[in-house]
Amino acid sequence: MSQVLIADNPEDAVSLTRILSGHQLVVVHTMEAASVRLHAQTFDLIVIGLHFDDSQMFELIREAKTIPANAGKPIICFCSRNTKMARIMHESLVVTTSVLGAWMYLNEHAYNVYQNPDAELRRVIDRCLTDEARKEIQLQRVDVQKQRAELQHLRTMLQSQEWSPELRDYLKGLRHDLELLLQDVTTLQSSAEHRRAVVESSRGFNDRVSEQVTMNENGMTRLEGVQLLDEARQSTDEDELMVREEAQESEGQRKRADNLLNY
Repeated sequence: MSQVLIADNPEDAVSLTRILSGHQLVVVHTMEAASVRLHAQTFDLIVIGLHFDDSQMFELIREAKTIPANAGKPIICFCSRNTKMARIMHESLVVTTSVLGAWMYLNEHAYNVYQNPDAELRRVIDRCLTDEARKEIQLQRVDVQKQRAELQHLRTMLQSQEWSPELRDYLKGLRHDLELLLQDVTTLQSSAEHRRAVVESSRGFNDRVSEQVTMNENGMTRLEGVQLLDEARQSTDEDELMVREEAQESEGQRKRADNLLNY
């Protein structure tokens, strides 16, 4: 369940709360309330209505970009009123909100051509949430990669020590730690593949996601590809370490046996 901030007038927020039902929603109606929430909580997505608090949508975009916890979060600007001015200004609003840092500008009434407008809007908005989830998974994979590198470094350093039963037991503990990390890698890879499949499936529809969303998705796909190669290289290095450790143990046991015989 994602954390979503909805900033819109009470009457206009009804559409967004209906479309985004199923997520953890925080609804605010004033700039002051929005600012307080943005400073107090990290959100996965920020949705701002065109007519929010006497048309302060642009001001809230700028405000969100200055708050560290939410500065990089996806922002969607949303219009729920089918007014003549909103229709005339549509292209200008798309460009202006994009320049200010919003990911998309959506007009609810443009989706009335679909059999289920709410479902179509929800799918488009979920593309932003999916991208944010992929970022979080990527951060976790990088963290696991660092932990694996630390284990590799320690195991490499231990190869300079003389083999002993104590060293064997210590290495056994390090290998157990590695097994736990590899379980995390498998889980994270599976989650990343599922999220990527969701995006690819959505791309098969004639949706209205912005170029910014598509660029972010393509960038994340490239990062995931690089990460997969890095993880594969780590696995190869770990296999080589295991071979050297087993050879070291065999040699150590042989020497230990020889010393006992000579004693």
